Amino acid sequence: MAPLLAVEHPAPGVVRLVLDAPPDNALTAPLHDVLDAGLTAALAAGSTRAVMIAARGTVFSAGASPAPSGTAAPLGAICGRIDAAEVPVVALLPGPATGPGCELALACHYRVATRTAALSLPDIALGLPPQAGTTSRLPRLTDPVTALEMMLSARPLSASRARQTGLLDALVDGDLDTAGLRFVLGLLVEGAGPRPAPSRPMPEFRALQALLQRLRAGTGPEGAVRASLAILDCVEAAAMMPAEAALAFEEAAVEDCRDSAVHRALCHLAEAEHVLTVRARDWAEAGPAPRRVGIWGWGPQAAALGAALLTAGPSVRLGAPDAATLGRGLVEIEALLDAARLTAGWDEATRVRYRSRLSAGSGPSALTGCDAVIEAGSGTMSERQARFPDLARVAAPGAVLAATGGLASPSALGAPAGREADTVWFHLPEAVPGCRLAEVIRSPRTGPRPVAVFGALARRLERLVLVAERESPSLVLLLGALDAADAMVEAGAAPAAVDAAMEAWGMALGPYRMADRLGLSQLLALRRRQPGGDDPELRPVLILGQLVREGREGYLAGRGYYRYGAGGAAGPDPQVAEIVAAAREVLAVGALRDFAEAEIQARVLAGMVQAGAALLRRGGVSSAAELDLAAVHGLGVARWRGGPMRAADEAGLLSVRKTLRALAAERPRGGIWDLDPLLAETIKNGRELASAVAPRRGALSPA
Repeated sequence: MAPLLAVEHPAPGVVRLVLDAPPDNALTAPLHDVLDAGLTAALAAGSTRAVMIAARGTVFSAGASPAPSGTAAPLGAICGRIDAAEVPVVALLPGPATGPGCELALACHYRVATRTAALSLPDIALGLPPQAGTTSRLPRLTDPVTALEMMLSARPLSASRARQTGLLDALVDGDLDTAGLRFVLGLLVEGAGPRPAPSRPMPEFRALQALLQRLRAGTGPEGAVRASLAILDCVEAAAMMPAEAALAFEEAAVEDCRDSAVHRALCHLAEAEHVLTVRARDWAEAGPAPRRVGIWGWGPQAAALGAALLTAGPSVRLGAPDAATLGRGLVEIEALLDAARLTAGWDEATRVRYRSRLSAGSGPSALTGCDAVIEAGSGTMSERQARFPDLARVAAPGAVLAATGGLASPSALGAPAGREADTVWFHLPEAVPGCRLAEVIRSPRTGPRPVAVFGALARRLERLVLVAERESPSLVLLLGALDAADAMVEAGAAPAAVDAAMEAWGMALGPYRMADRLGLSQLLALRRRQPGGDDPELRPVLILGQLVREGREGYLAGRGYYRYGAGGAAGPDPQVAEIVAAAREVLAVGALRDFAEAEIQARVLAGMVQAGAALLRRGGVSSAAELDLAAVHGLGVARWRGGPMRAADEAGLLSVRKTLRALAAERPRGGIWDLDPLLAETIKNGRELASAVAPRRGALSPA
């Protein structure tokens, strides 16, 4: 086993401590122990004139728990030892210094780095302030704007920018060890001693106070910004308190944030994302990525997919029924490339290179020879499924096949052409702007290669890839939310009130605004696939059905649950209120009731939890954490909520059960609100829902 830390003596009186824990030199508990021992010994030796902390490889230190457990010395103690050192301590950064690695580097008296280095403090991504005295040190080492931006944004600071702002003392183009030693020897010749950050002054107090007040005024919901406010408080404490008191204040703030629902939610998501990222790395070994992707389509969805793929690597062959339709599709792709050029700052050569990867042809035969074929056409899904066999027949035997959109079934697509093993549903949720989820949905007969190929394509599109079976997790959760929301609208709530409550809870768009963006005809077809989907007494679909009959297709049509004006702004529509009132008469709803914001939130959450638990029990996903990722990255649920399954744990599963029982009492037919067996089993065993995994077949009886 490697020693984790190498102790070298490159010159008389100079000790170099080299972190040697590949690949990232993460400051785990064992490395903390040996670093603490090595630093203590070096500083205690009477012959030591300077200490360097370096790292093997191309990373200084990235990743690790901010507070290692076990017998390790806390990082704050190591940084405090550096503060008290009577000789200069110099950090040599061969590459990124992240989290605890950055905190260690900032505690050193001097920093020398290569141009590939970067400093970043991602603690806030887990709902925590930076630690080890960093909230006191950083504002003393650079200007307060840079210091606060680093701590509040988690964005890395490049080596060149760090040099400009005073966080690096030298940048190196050649060998870092040689240059670092030269730098240290220069300090000794000049008689430059230790330069601990706590000995430097804080910024001028009035200016700092004004900056902190402006930042506090710009924060969002309390739950989302707890760590941000803690950072501001810690910096203010550093300006007002003695060093020891400020350090104690920071430690208390960290512990307070660590014992919060936000921290638990963010850790839950980070762990789940890591699992999917590791899984995605294996796809590169499953076979070569497609060199040419064929897209059968001519509308906005096909154009967006084509433009994205052109910038991601493969060449794209566009197919359409006739030359006129094909021309419209090409114009849309060209427009998207032009828009991307402006936003991304491409030069003309880059745009020409991307455009050179695009070709087109009329008829299904135009896609002959493509490694992957994606059906992304227009029309109803039944029409699209009917044309899929023609595309499958022209595809080469080794090609993989997919369809996009919200209604596709891998079995229904691939089976008629005898290509079910090669076929997936490639769902890229777009109901919420900025979504970064890709769902690769397989049937029980789908082979591993199409999953790997489309998973790899999604990664090139910078999407988080979720593999599911038969059903879309994000759409299942949305349908559950709408079931609960519609039941309240039938009883007296307004769609806008439901949306406002859920947006206050942490959804980027409320369920009805999201429904409009998905398209109401498509949404109605999805809901009719559910048990009892055509019976308004079993499922609350009467209002949605009437909206579709009146031609209210949603956002793209300019009217759905809302009326949309210039720029896509959503406004109330009196005719929707009339449709809702008529539906209440048909359902013989008695006295209408008001729903408080908290009750709306509890009911919609319960709807998502009920639907998600049923999908997990059916084996559509492998874990509840995947459902939370689908909600966050596909439906725009705020990260600090952690997704519906994590939020249910925080609310209390008994509270969720109580809400479901109330819903069941109001709609006793059909049993859609009867507690799902998986949820009941989780409550019975006293477990967390967010940690649940798909049960073995037969382990739970169906609902």
